[in-house]
Amino acid sequence: MSAATPYNGVHSLLPARNRVSFLTCHDKTRLVSEPLDALGFALEPLAIYDTDHFGTFSREVSRTGTAKDTVLAKAKLAAELAGLRFGLGSEGSFAKDPHIGWMPWDYELLCLWDNERQYAVFALAGSGATNYSHCEIEDIDAAVKFMDKALFPEHALILGKPGDAWFRKGIRDRDWLIDQLHWLLSSPKRIWLETDMRAHLNPMRQAVIREAGVELAKRLSSRCPECAAMGFAVVRSEPGLVCMDCGISTPLASAHTWECPACAHIERRPVTTKAPAINCEFCNP
Repeated sequence: MSAATPYNGVHSLLPARNRVSFLTCHDKTRLVSEPLDALGFALEPLAIYDTDHFGTFSREVSRTGTAKDTVLAKAKLAAELAGLRFGLGSEGSFAKDPHIGWMPWDYELLCLWDNERQYAVFALAGSGATNYSHCEIEDIDAAVKFMDKALFPEHALILGKPGDAWFRKGIRDRDWLIDQLHWLLSSPKRIWLETDMRAHLNPMRQAVIREAGVELAKRLSSRCPECAAMGFAVVRSEPGLVCMDCGISTPLASAHTWECPACAHIERRPVTTKAPAINCEFCNP
């Protein structure tokens, strides 16, 4: 479909309720259903496929592509397995924060795939409010400090690494874990502990997935002026908005480029206001 060709199919305007197959084994449906329900989407969890095949946080299975590749593959598979027009995928990843580059940062990506029109809408949320961490411990005191820092047992832990005889995920029993560590540390060794970042076992991650759901609903509610597809959104911004006091350019956006994910229609929209002086490097050095 060319950028200039409007879509005139029977589903160009969506019906009142739209079934969406959500490929998840970790209880994510309840986290994103509310904002999507308000748009007329009915999420249906699909757990017949083990999403660990796409990769695991604990490294038993490596993720072969990017988070965007993975979440798109999940969304497409969800629609295919359920035989529905819409499929939803979710993928989380952890890296250094985008501001100063040393704090852990939780990135949560959602993707809605429209199997009829063959296009995807992505939404991203990120937060430094995460307990993502790991360590090697040599004594119980160090283990207890790590447990407390990781907000255990509300947030689950993983004992050992894949291949260790004592490797276990989803631990939420404090007494059991301490007993295991006493036994393992009875002979000198270093034992690996890490946070279990699977969504159903990590409330802090659940909060960021909720934010991604709100962002996805926002994007889906924005329609392309050319073809009426959902997901018309800003893809680029141009800095240079002038200061309202001195007229010098600032880092704030002076224009935004919007693009449709379905027909590739593009619009450049200048910002019509001026930048507050607090954002000006000359007025507020």
